[in-house]
Amino acid sequence: MDKKILKKNDVIKILKSFKLRKLNCEKINLKNINNRILSKNIISSINVPPFKNSAVDGFAIRGTDINSNKRYKVSVKILAGDNRKVVLKKNQAARIFTGAKMPINADTVVMQENAVFNNDEVYFTKKPKIKENCRLAGEDINKNKLLFHKGKIIKINTQSILAAAGINYINVYKKLSIGYFTSGNELKNPTKKLTGSQINNSNRFSLSSLIQDTGMKNNNLGNLKDNFKNIENSILNAASKFDAIITTGGASVGEEDHIVKVLKKIGKIIFWKIAIKPGRPLALGVVNNKPVICLPGNPVSVFLLYSMLIKPFLLKLSGAKWQEPNYFPAKINFKLKKKTARMEWLRVNIEKNVNTELTLSKYPRQGSGILSSIAFSDGIIEIPERKSELKPGDVFKFYPFDSLY
Repeated sequence: MDKKILKKNDVIKILKSFKLRKLNCEKINLKNINNRILSKNIISSINVPPFKNSAVDGFAIRGTDINSNKRYKVSVKILAGDNRKVVLKKNQAARIFTGAKMPINADTVVMQENAVFNNDEVYFTKKPKIKENCRLAGEDINKNKLLFHKGKIIKINTQSILAAAGINYINVYKKLSIGYFTSGNELKNPTKKLTGSQINNSNRFSLSSLIQDTGMKNNNLGNLKDNFKNIENSILNAASKFDAIITTGGASVGEEDHIVKVLKKIGKIIFWKIAIKPGRPLALGVVNNKPVICLPGNPVSVFLLYSMLIKPFLLKLSGAKWQEPNYFPAKINFKLKKKTARMEWLRVNIEKNVNTELTLSKYPRQGSGILSSIAFSDGIIEIPERKSELKPGDVFKFYPFDSLY
């Protein structure tokens, strides 16, 4: 294998080491937090829950009064939001509702389904367990607890816990602004009226969605024509305006593939060509201290390279820690002889046998231009360079597409 052609781990090492200028920060409202990256640690200044409360509708009692055959005098009703300081006497109970503040000396709540209530008295159809259905102050989050570290990518599933901790605004890094080009004289905006050798430009739309879903500002800069001077001027202009530039196509070795040549002239190439199939022509360059990511033109390569390598790279540039996409080990149910010494991302579908064991089948067509292999498969397996022959029962890293975007 050509020594200049990098393996996946070598590529990741380079991408991890790349740094932008100092990142800018801003404070945003809690409702806008999805996919934002924390620029400061978040610490809770209160307990959650803030007071001892009932987890169910029922009757609050003192644990010391528990007796399977005892009747309790219901002395008070406590609703959610009631702030009275209630103290129960011996063998008294409080009618209480979910979320309501517990009596000071009560520690147990019997759910109403296990209670018989009549004429201000209650008895229980099963012996209560001490401390059941009672939520303690700080049981979920203690005051001064570190909730999230700086660099954490915040998702929608964190909104509730932040709101419960009384946090309305968080400090985040400003979104990176990404400018992206497609390239090729043959590309057209989607139409059913193609002529000659024209093809529809699918990369324009997939890149827009991928960048946006990563939490970046996406800026479509149009289609680069196969002209050296035009490409040179376009990339120089983009490098003066955006934090990073992405191109698709024109990074191979063809006579009309000018992008890498342009980068060598106006900046530098950090690497070009990687030992991954599909995706060999990936390049990373620098122009005016801005990264220029050159993806192949084949749409499958664009999707997989972006999801597996470029998304973690852009998030790292944005202040997050490097995070590999989620995967889990899974068995395959097919045979295959790998034709190259490169690592491969093979598109697969999830199957279940009669024992409901999950296995993976190979999507029939694997070409880097076969868009159906992304649209109609469930994910990819990663086949290491050293593995040349696959057989049923072999286990590989399986990356579901749901985890990639």
